[in-house]
Amino acid sequence: MALLLVVEDDPEINSLMALTLRVEDYDVIQARDGEQALQMVQDRAPDLILLDVMMPRMSGYDVARTLQDKPSTAHIPIIFVTAKSEMEDRVLGLEMAVDYVCKPFAAPELLARVRAALRMRKLQDELRVSNEQLSHLATTDALTGLYNRRHFDAQLENEMRRAQRFGNSLAVVVFDLDRFKTVNDTWGHAQGDAVLQAFADVLRGQSRRIDTVARLGGEEFGAILPATEESGACAFAEKVRVTTEEMAVPRRTREGASESPIRITTSGRRCCDCGAFRCRTHARAVRPGRRAGRRSPVIQAKTSGRNRVVAQTLLETQVAGQTPAPHPQHPTPKVKDARFDGSQHDS
Repeated sequence: MALLLVVEDDPEINSLMALTLRVEDYDVIQARDGEQALQMVQDRAPDLILLDVMMPRMSGYDVARTLQDKPSTAHIPIIFVTAKSEMEDRVLGLEMAVDYVCKPFAAPELLARVRAALRMRKLQDELRVSNEQLSHLATTDALTGLYNRRHFDAQLENEMRRAQRFGNSLAVVVFDLDRFKTVNDTWGHAQGDAVLQAFADVLRGQSRRIDTVARLGGEEFGAILPATEESGACAFAEKVRVTTEEMAVPRRTREGASESPIRITTSGRRCCDCGAFRCRTHARAVRPGRRAGRRSPVIQAKTSGRNRVVAQTLLETQVAGQTPAPHPQHPTPKVKDARFDGSQHDS
C-alpha cells in the first residue's frame, strides 16, 4: 500500500487526517513542521505528501520548493491542505502541487483527491520507466550489452570537446576480431554471437568507469579513453589482446553435449587488431571509418600478421563543424606488438 506523509502543525487536524487515511489502508507517517517533514522524506521516501501551508519556521511553500529543487524528491506529488482559500493562494499552490484542498475538508473529497494523485504518480512512474527503457534501447547493443555506434559517436564528440576545453589527452582504440567470418562459417552464428559476447566481457573487465566501450558493428568494437596518452592506450589495447588470446569460448552440440571450446587465436587465428589514436585539442570528432579514422592502422595491423597493436597519432583539427586542417599523408603506423607473423587471410 502507498506510504503517505501528513505534514500539519495542528495536532488535532494532523491526527484526523492520519486516521482518515489509515481507515483506507494507507500507510501514514506524520510530521509537525517543515524541517521534520524534510527529514522524513529523506528517510522514508513517501509516495504522496499532504502538506499544510501555514506552519512555524518553515512554510509549506518553502518545503515544496526545497523538495522540487532536489532531483531525488522532485517527483513526489504534493497536495496542499490549508485554510488559505483566496484565489491567489490557490494559484500559487497549484504551481507547486498536484492539488489544493481547503480546510475544513470533507473526508470523501480528501480521499478522492488522494486517489487521483496516486493514480497520477503511478502513471508518471510508468512513463519514466518506459522512457529509461527506450533510452537504454536507443544507446545499447542488444547482443553484447555494450553501448552502440550511436552512443559511441555522440560520446566521442563530447569527449573531444572536453579534451579541447581542458587541454586533456584523449585516446580512441578500435578492435576488429580476426577471421570472425570463419567462426560463423564453421560453428554457426549462435557460436559467433557467443564469441562477440565473450569479447564484450573482456572489454568491460579491462576498461575503467570513465571509459566508453561499444560495439560499432559486426565484429568491430571501440573504446574511448579519456585522460589517456598513446602509451596508456597501447597498454590497454595490449591487455585486451592478451586476454582475448587466452579466452576460451564454451561450445556445445545441438544435443547439449560439451565440445572443445573455441579459441579464436589458435591454429593461426589471431584475436584482435587495434588502432590506437591520441588527441589533445580536438573539437571535431574523427569517427571510426572516416579518413582519419580506423582504416589505416587497422588494415596495417591486419596486413602485418594480425593479433597485434598498431598506433597512430591524429593531427590537430579545427573547431567543431569545420573542415579538418590540412595535413600530410598519414605516416606508416608504428607496430607496437607483433608476436605473430601469420600469412594474409580473410579478416
